[in-house]
Amino acid sequence: MFTDRSDAAQQLVAALRQRDVVGDVVVTLAPNGVPVGNVVADATGIPMDVIVIQRIRAPNHPELTIGAVAPGGFSWINSPMMRFLDVNWEYVQEAKTHASDTVESRAVNYGETWGPLDVAGKRVLLVDDGIPTGAAMRVAIQRLRKAGANEVIAAAPVAPPDVLDEVRRWADDVVVPLKPAAFQATSDYYEEFDSVTDEDATTALSDLVQRRSA
Repeated sequence: MFTDRSDAAQQLVAALRQRDVVGDVVVTLAPNGVPVGNVVADATGIPMDVIVIQRIRAPNHPELTIGAVAPGGFSWINSPMMRFLDVNWEYVQEAKTHASDTVESRAVNYGETWGPLDVAGKRVLLVDDGIPTGAAMRVAIQRLRKAGANEVIAAAPVAPPDVLDEVRRWADDVVVPLKPAAFQATSDYYEEFDSVTDEDATTALSDLVQRRSA
């Protein structure tokens, strides 16, 4: 159990150090992963970058992600979960179109604050506050591979073991300190789990830039 995202990030840093996992850049999934990524980047002293993700939620289970979209036309749909939840393709296609439009607009706002993704030839620590279904991680890894990342290490404070088995198929390595078998939602493992808006995330990114340029 974590107190908040800062505490979770510190435990993730400890797990990375225990495994001797190092990277050239931290890339965090915006917005929720930014508070965790900031701590990891500060603790390791390496640069940080962001990928904006738009999740596709199940219609009758909004806590569940059945797909995700990243800027540049990257997307992934969890077909087995979609069938398990009896979600029809018409809903998925409409949701995917809306998510694609939304994520491109959001990415413009982040780009004005942060700039373009720069991971070519680098070993990337891909950080989020949890990996509940793997959809966001999967589409982010697609985006990073296309951008020329040399290696991608998926890292988060908490994730269920079965999802990690899937993530290991896409990433070069996975670091997750807490792996509960009875996982239901990321928020269950945080005493404080406030929502993170795009405005919160871009402000935190600006603060990071100012700290490093001071």
